[in-house]
Amino acid sequence: MMEYIDFRAISEEKDHSQVRGDLIDKVCDHLKLPESTFLGTRVTKKMLIDSNELSSHDKKLVTDVIQSIEWRNTLKPDTVNISMYVTDTVEYLEVAVIRVVLKAGKKHKDRLTNITKLMHTLIPYPVVLLVELQNELAISLADKRINQADKTRLVIEHIYNSDWLHPEKLSNNENDFLNDFSLVNASSLNYFELYHDFISMLIGLKASKVSGIYNFKSSSISQNTYKPEAGGEKSDTSSSLGFSEKSNEDKTALLRKLEGLEAELSSIRNKIKKETQMNVKMRLNIEAKNVKNSISKLKRSL
Repeated sequence: MMEYIDFRAISEEKDHSQVRGDLIDKVCDHLKLPESTFLGTRVTKKMLIDSNELSSHDKKLVTDVIQSIEWRNTLKPDTVNISMYVTDTVEYLEVAVIRVVLKAGKKHKDRLTNITKLMHTLIPYPVVLLVELQNELAISLADKRINQADKTRLVIEHIYNSDWLHPEKLSNNENDFLNDFSLVNASSLNYFELYHDFISMLIGLKASKVSGIYNFKSSSISQNTYKPEAGGEKSDTSSSLGFSEKSNEDKTALLRKLEGLEAELSSIRNKIKKETQMNVKMRLNIEAKNVKNSISKLKRSL
């Protein structure tokens, strides 16, 4: 049974590099990757810039935003005893763990989507991407499929990014997720199942922002010591079991539907503010109420 860790417990020192190391190194240690998987190879920016795969925009992104890249671990059959998984549509020969450090600057936080898309596109394997910006961390995974037009290439189906995780601002949900995010809590059947368990954890983190509950992949953790904030109590997770049992595709579809409904509600509310005709305003209010009911129903399913 794994120990429940408080990832919020950081050094009192003001040195940001020390704070960063506390969170990042804790997360890396908690992944429980065998020593046999450690690679520790530096990927130079020149290697990326010289690649024919990069556009001028991507090259500028590498030059202006990225500080360093480390190919930290490689999980493959000769480094950890897990089987490859290959079909006509997917290829999971190994899993790479890549650590990317961004240059200091708050403006770079908004470049996370660009950076993760670039790295997932360049590396022809499933990647666990750990992106650092000073004392913050973002985790990124990507679902890839074999390009049916060119079997030698992989195409990205969907990229899953966490929000920026700050050691002094972690919510209970985020702390629970980091406790769950470990090799020992993922399937060892094959690399497809392992990687998609990691994706399921990231989806669970996103869903927890709505439901208020992070559903652990590992039942041993969920039954272990739970440490809520002062005055808090552990919520009943029974209402979320239906969502947690769905496939990653179905979970993602539900979350996208929720985002669409919330965008629709925001649009209707903006129209109400601008509308001057009472009969139209009344109709819009009814529409807003119906969308709100749909949102509430969907949230209950999470």
